[in-house]
Amino acid sequence: MFVFKERKDPYKKDISVIPSGGQYEIEVDSTFHLKNIYKRIHDWLDENDYYDAESGKGANFETLFYQITKPNGLMFHHIWWRVLKNPSNTSGKTFQYFMKINFQTVAVSKHETMVKGKKFKTYKGDVIVRIKAYVRVDPEDKWNNHPIIKHFQKVMMNRWLGKEISFHKKQLFAEVTALQRLIKQYMGGHTDVNQPQQWHDEITGV
Repeated sequence: MFVFKERKDPYKKDISVIPSGGQYEIEVDSTFHLKNIYKRIHDWLDENDYYDAESGKGANFETLFYQITKPNGLMFHHIWWRVLKNPSNTSGKTFQYFMKINFQTVAVSKHETMVKGKKFKTYKGDVIVRIKAYVRVDPEDKWNNHPIIKHFQKVMMNRWLGKEISFHKKQLFAEVTALQRLIKQYMGGHTDVNQPQQWHDEITGV
C-alpha cells in the first residue's frame, strides 16, 4: 500500500517540488459553492491522469471526511485527498508523483446566493485548500533489498538519475502550479488563467 509520508531515510527519495518543502495554500473568506469547487478539482485531477492509491486506477481520492456542526449552526470541515500519477513514458516503477490535498472550512454557515437571476445554495465563511506535491523515486523501495543497487543509492539519486529527477520535478511543479492557479481563479481570485467560475448549473446545493 502506498504510504503518503515523506521518505527521508536512508535517502531522501520523496522530493518536494514546492520550494523549501512547503505547500500551496489558497484561502477565501467569502461566499462559496463547496460542491462545485470540490467537483472542479476532482475533474482536473481525473483529466490529468491522477488516481487513488486504494484501487490503483480509480478516482476515489478521499481518505478523510470530518464535519462538526455547532449548536449555532456553524460548520467546520476537514477533507483529505491523496492522489498518485505515473508520469508519461514510465510504468511508475522508478518515478511516481503524489499530492496531498487538504480542504478545511472554518465557521461556515449555509446561505442562498443570487447569481444572474439564479439562486444557489451556498456556504459563507472561510475555506482553505492546502496542496503538497512530491516526486517519489523508487516507489516500491526495491533498491533497499537489491544486492547491488542498495550500496549505490546515493549515486543513483545524485548522478545516474539526476537529470530525470530534475525533469520530473519541473513537470510536477508546473502541474501543481496550474492546479493552484485554477483553484484561486475558480474561488474568485484573479489570475491570468481563464477558467470557468464556480457559479454554474452542473450542481446545485451545498
